[in-house]
Amino acid sequence: MQVRLLILLFLVWRGELSLGQESRIKDLVMIKGNRTNELMGIGLVVGLNATGDSPASTTTSDAMRTLLNRLGMDPGDNAVITQASAAVVVTAQLPPFARNGDQLDVKLSVIGDATSLAGGTLLMTPLKAGDGNVYAIARGPIIIGPANGEGVESLTVAHIPNGGQIERDFIPNIVRQGKLDLSLQTPDFTTSSRITKAINTFFREFIAQSTDASLVQVRIPSRYKDKIVEFISQLERLSVEVDQKAIVVLNERTGTVVMGAEVKISPIVLSHKGLSIEVGEGQGAETMVELKGSTVGDLVKSLNAMGVQPSDLVSILQSIHASGALRAELRYL
Repeated sequence: MQVRLLILLFLVWRGELSLGQESRIKDLVMIKGNRTNELMGIGLVVGLNATGDSPASTTTSDAMRTLLNRLGMDPGDNAVITQASAAVVVTAQLPPFARNGDQLDVKLSVIGDATSLAGGTLLMTPLKAGDGNVYAIARGPIIIGPANGEGVESLTVAHIPNGGQIERDFIPNIVRQGKLDLSLQTPDFTTSSRITKAINTFFREFIAQSTDASLVQVRIPSRYKDKIVEFISQLERLSVEVDQKAIVVLNERTGTVVMGAEVKISPIVLSHKGLSIEVGEGQGAETMVELKGSTVGDLVKSLNAMGVQPSDLVSILQSIHASGALRAELRYL
């Protein structure tokens, strides 16, 4: 089986990033506070064809009695709750800067002993955030299965596209004490320093400071106090050279190698299952296969051409790493 070699072009593992490739600050950092928030509520699905919760499910029974009481009906303590309804946990992601009237997708999961939500309708369900406030109301006919192909399809998991309506604006506070906090998605001291330099150079003020490898604090210039959106837009579009340490990822089961094209290997001689390999310039003997290249990419291509099996490739790279000749971090899938 041919060894599979994956050369990443744009992932942060790519070796060429340290050779002058630039990325927008927007793609490298997250502005603290500018994030989604989880909403959650307990709802009631009705209209099920005898696949809902059994009468033994007290959560559903209590919820149904409460609903009927609110509608002016008295079901009584001994009322029989049929399996046409089910209690569910309803969740949604509240995006930053969401406004009253916006819609969002909601997900439902059974919490009782219901066997299927097929054909059901979610009754009006308030969705709260961690601060205890109601930010959205969910309702509507449900669709069986997880949204966007997430997870394995199940009759007890469902979703409602645009089933939630936002009732309360969510405007995160991203400016604190006149400053923005830029959190690097991949902490790195060099990249953090370059971001600071790029911001200070562009705005011609010492407004940015690298606190550590993961955080850059930016003071809002006085001329932008009333133009925060314009300031952030200009900042996000600045480009910097990204510095990332070399990483090689191995899948021991399939022999897949994921790496930057220029991950280096120091000169080394190794022997594996009767195959002697020399990486780099050397005095190769007649029984030795000499590989002139000095990168992991060169090595994998050469071993692939020689018909080396995936398991052997992984073992060879592990041995090179153990010897200290592989100038990269080794990770496993």
